[in-house]
Amino acid sequence: MSLASAWSVALLGVDGVLVEIEADIGAGLPGLQLVGLPDAVLSEARDRIRAAVLNSGESWP
Repeated sequence: MSLASAWSVALLGVDGVLVEIEADIGAGLPGLQLVGLPDAVLSEARDRIRAAVLNSGESWP
């Protein structure tokens, strides 16, 4: 298993809030799990992440 983290900024109104993003790579079936946001936002974020990965030339599980 490998855990990586990165920092980013999320918008809250007109203010920026520092957020930590963590990714864990482990054995098992490929998949994507997002936590910490309301359900509708997670669905949209999953689509944006998939598009970003594919547009960067990487393969999607």
